[in-house]
Formats: sequence, structure tokens, C-alpha cells
Amino acid sequence: MTSNLSRRAVLAGALTTASAAALAGPAAASRIADAAADPVALGQPLQDVNLIGAAVTTTPDGVPMVYGVVIGDPATLVALDARSQEVVWARALPASGGSYSVQVSTSGDVYVSAYSAGHLYRVAWGSDTVEDLGAPLPGQTFLWDITFGPDGRLYGVTYPGAMLYAYDPATGAVQDYGQLVADTPQARTITTHDGKLYVGTMAPAHFLEIDPASGAVREIALPAEADPENPQMSIFDIDVAGGQFYVRIGTDIKYSPLYPYDLASNTWHQPITQVAGLSLPDPGPDGEIYVMRENTLTAYQPATGELAPTSLEYPGRVYNYRGAGWVDLADPAWPGLTLTGFFWRGESWRYNPSTGESQVVQADVPGEPIEILSLEPASDGGVWAGGYLGGFAHVDVTDGTAGFRRWSQTEAILDDGDDVWLGAYPDARGYRYDPDLPFNDPDYKPGPPGTQINPVKLWDLKGQQDRVFALARSGSFTVAATGPKVSSFGGTLTIFDGRTGEVEILDDLAPDQAFTSLAVQRGVVYAGSWVNGGTGASNPPAAAGSVVAYDLRTGSVRWETSPIEGAQSYIGTTFDARGRLWTLAGTTLVRLEPRTGRPLRKVTLPGSVDISGMTFPSLAGGVRPVPGEDALYVKVAGRLYHVSTAHLQVKDLGAFPYRLFAALDDGQLAMAAGATLYRWNPRR
Repeated sequence: MTSNLSRRAVLAGALTTASAAALAGPAAASRIADAAADPVALGQPLQDVNLIGAAVTTTPDGVPMVYGVVIGDPATLVALDARSQEVVWARALPASGGSYSVQVSTSGDVYVSAYSAGHLYRVAWGSDTVEDLGAPLPGQTFLWDITFGPDGRLYGVTYPGAMLYAYDPATGAVQDYGQLVADTPQARTITTHDGKLYVGTMAPAHFLEIDPASGAVREIALPAEADPENPQMSIFDIDVAGGQFYVRIGTDIKYSPLYPYDLASNTWHQPITQVAGLSLPDPGPDGEIYVMRENTLTAYQPATGELAPTSLEYPGRVYNYRGAGWVDLADPAWPGLTLTGFFWRGESWRYNPSTGESQVVQADVPGEPIEILSLEPASDGGVWAGGYLGGFAHVDVTDGTAGFRRWSQTEAILDDGDDVWLGAYPDARGYRYDPDLPFNDPDYKPGPPGTQINPVKLWDLKGQQDRVFALARSGSFTVAATGPKVSSFGGTLTIFDGRTGEVEILDDLAPDQAFTSLAVQRGVVYAGSWVNGGTGASNPPAAAGSVVAYDLRTGSVRWETSPIEGAQSYIGTTFDARGRLWTLAGTTLVRLEPRTGRPLRKVTLPGSVDISGMTFPSLAGGVRPVPGEDALYVKVAGRLYHVSTAHLQVKDLGAFPYRLFAALDDGQLAMAAGATLYRWNPRR
């Protein structure tokens, strides 16, 4: 490996100027200013196109259009002319982070159901102005799919209440149908057929028929092949095409079996394997149904079950189309009706069944800022930032210039001075990345021909875990703290041995708990845990979190302790400058004896923390050693504290409206709120 100096030069050569960003609000900035100079905004280092919800339509004046929502802070609705494959307009969706569903009314109005604030949006036909229709059900932060019902109302399903609602476009009135099932917070997908509504839920899977007039609910039994008793099974999509239902059931949202279902005879047919979502178009000219499977647009014949790959291929890990529909391109090279839509990076695709021709073109869909989910010091003095569904970047904190890498959702980063270790969602994957070499990941962003894969995948916990909350290094070992999928409980300590390439998955060290943070000293891993499960998991079976000491050399647990009675979370587990072990239990900072786990000292900070429903431990707080001092920075209950670990003297540094922070060697803090990165010197 090259030295840090040459590595900095390599990184700097690849940097691009970060976009300008607004400073924190005046109230937040003034509160922090009581302790030090104002934070400095460094811009939004993560920016890319990640498009999910989409719809294809022909407008009332005969123009074929593709509408799609780009994830961002805020998300953006784009309108693309399907003939020219050019973006006609792009408009922000205030207070939203993204969308999984776009619907177009018969009059040409575009409706979007979004997440973050749980709002509906409308763009009326003939307008390019976004109307924020508000939250149809207050408290429901994630509006999943929407569909137009038999009465012209818009029906939708939600998280975290697994609720059904109807919105009347004519009056704005909302009907709340209430919670559909009690054993999951996720009502995921909805469609309509012959006057009824059909809803699918996630983890566990329920296939529900609802009468919109009476609200009566009937559950349809799932096929035995779908393992309906498995509590981790989900229904990701329900579509009706050619009078037949198609229900995508599985544990992997990326690709799962698609089961044809005949409602009249209550008959399930053999599934189409490895199908990517998110929706199905109407049947083709010969009654065929087009799905994306194994990176290829494939024609399925319902009568025979035959599968015929087409010429349209899309490489990579994520290959589901976003929106798919038939349009007339008014082009002799594309006769009759052509199937079109988006792919996730904003590519416009086409397939014509008459000619067999296909095309994928990168449209001018604008990239949007990406919410920062992970933040770690870089060994060259900068910082690494990882994003929601969107990759990671190295940022120079002196001026905010950022080198962005298009990649997966990056939830954990560790820079050991030689390599950068990455934890990716979903499937709790672990990677080793060499920043001195060209980036090359065919799943996300292929590099120059002939270059080696970089980053290199080391483990993949598909089917078991989804998130990597923390990473640590000890000798040849890389250790990951992972969290479970959707509504399940129990994480792992996953250990990769760089000498042998072997991976050990320990899932029984803290039953029904997930590890949140890691600290390493002399070959022993100290792991804090919490009781929370995957996204949407409720009623944790464990009553309290704990700290576990695991000896990497002997493969044994030295001790386990829950030193603060009733504490559900132990986060920010770390060593201070003198090698003393600390962890944060709720709002209590506790020092533990590393050999025995015996609590030695503690200090309780003001406020309280409720971790109910939290997915990420960073939302509960954070602890970082203060560079050059015998002290810790502690973020908890909305404030930042400087705690002297020798004397337990506490200095309140003020309100702290930031999700993440990292302490840099020069004494500054790098902080993230939404998509924006900040720099702050608390010592000034």
C-alpha cells in the first residue's frame, strides 16, 4: 500500500466540487454558537439518480410520457417524453424522501405516494406544479402503493400501521379503513379488480381481499410452495394482467418468485422464479406478460408457462424496471406499441415485440442529494460519508470537495489506513475497498476494462440479516455487528479472517438482541446491543440490552453484562484515550472493567431516549473519543456533551440537531443532517 500522503493525492485527483448547501437553521446554529463558532456547511457530498416509483401513460393530448420519482432530500418527480426520451420537467416533492408508487388518472393527473412525511402529491394535467395534498393518515410516515379503485377514489396502504385509506380527488376527503392486520406494521402493495381491493403485507405475508364499500376483509390462502408459515415471508407486489393475478412472494425484495393466481377457481400456478419488481404492464400482443428476471426482460406465456428471453438486458445487482407500459412512439422503426419505462439510474428503456428490437438510453434525469447514513474519519484527515440507497464518498473537510462512488446503501465504514471496510444494505454485506485502485463493481458501477473488482465482497448474509451497524479490526480479523431483516429479532457478530478468507457468523451471543457498536482491545471485541429488531419489528422479546466481551483468539465469551437496570440499548461502545471502556445505556454513560464487565463509574446525562421503532442505533445517540484529550463526546437526547472520563465532569455543548458526527484528528467535528455535511470546531 502507498502512504497516506500519496493516497491523499490519489483521492484529491478524483474529487469533484460539492454542491452548495444551506446552513443549519438559525435557531439550531445559534444554540450551538453558545459553545463555539457556527458550523460550516460543506455541501451535499452524495448525489445520484436512484429512481423507484414510476408510471407510463399517454396524456389526454396523445403524448406518451414516463413519470418517475428520484430519491433525494427532497425527492423529485420527473416527466420524460417517451418519444424523445428527454426530461420535460422535474419538480421537488416537499418533505418527501422518495416514492414507490406513481399513478395517473384517466384525466391525466399524476399522483405520488411518498415516504418520510407520508404525504400524497398531485400534478394536475396541463400543469407542472406539484400540489402537496398532505398526510392522509397522520402518523403513517411511509405511504406504500396506491391504486385507483372502482369508485374513482385513490386507495393506498401504509407503514407503520399497516393501514388502508381512500382519498377522494374531487373533494380531498379521506376515509380511514384502519389497520388491516395486527401482526405486521407493513401493508406493502395494493391493486384493484372487479370492484374489490387486494392488499399484500410484508413479514408476515397476508393476501387480503377488501370490499371498499363495507370494509370487509377476506384473507386468501397462499400457495404451500411459498412457505406461508415463515414469518419472514412477504408479498412485495400484486398485479392483475390479462384477468389473472400475479403475486410476488418471498424474503428478498430484489428478486422473488412471481405466482400466477386465478381468483375464480382459487388456483395457484407454478411460479416464475427470480422476478424483480415493481409492477407489471398489460399483456403484449399475444397475451404474453413481460417480467424482469435474471437481468433480462422475459416474456411469459400464461397458457403454457413458457418463458422467452428478449433482447433487452440490464446488468448489475438491481435490475427491476421502474414503471412499464405500452406506448405508440410514432416512429416506423418502432411499429405498433412499444413497451417502455425507467431503470433505477434514470435510463429510459424500450422493447418492441414486433421487431424484437430493444434500447437503453441514459436520460437526462437529474441526480438528487442523498441522505447521509454513515460518517467515519478518513486516515488522511478527511471523512467518509455513506448514503441511503446511494453509495459513499470521500470528503475533504477543508473545502467540501467530494469524490463520490456510485454503490449500495452504505451503513458502516471503517478506514484502517490501508483499506476501507464497508457494510452494505441489504443482506448485511461486507466489503474491502482499496481507495488507491480504480473503483470497479459490476453490480453498481463497472470500472475500466481489465481492472480488478474493487470493492471486494467478503460476506453476504442474505436471508438472515440486513444491516451492518458497526465494523472493527483486530489483527487479521474484521468484525461486523449486524441487524436482522424486517420484523425479525436477533443480530450477529460476523467475523472475517483475512488470513484464511473464512467467515464465522455468531448469532447466539445475545439472543433476540442486535449488536449496535464495537470496540476492540488486545484481541477482545466488546459489543453493545439493543433489543430492537428489523424495520417495523414490534414487541421485542428481550427486556434489556447488554454488552458482550468476545475473545477472538479463543472463540469464547468472556462475559456479558447489563449494568443499568432496564436499559434497552447499549450504544457507542468505545475506549477512551487511556484505554478505559465505555458504553451509553439510554442517557447513562457507563465505564466497564474490560476483564470482568463490572461497572466502575457512571454519569447520567439529562433527558430521555425512547428507542421504540428505531431502525438505526445512531438515532439513539453516539459516543466518540475527543482527539488529544482524556474525554468523550456524547450525543444523546438532542444535545452534545463533552465528558471528562478522568473526573466525569460534563460540559453541555448545546442542542445538537445532527444525526451523525465524527471526531477528526485536528479537533473538528464532521456532522451530518439529512444530505448535508457540516464542519464545526467545538474548541473555538
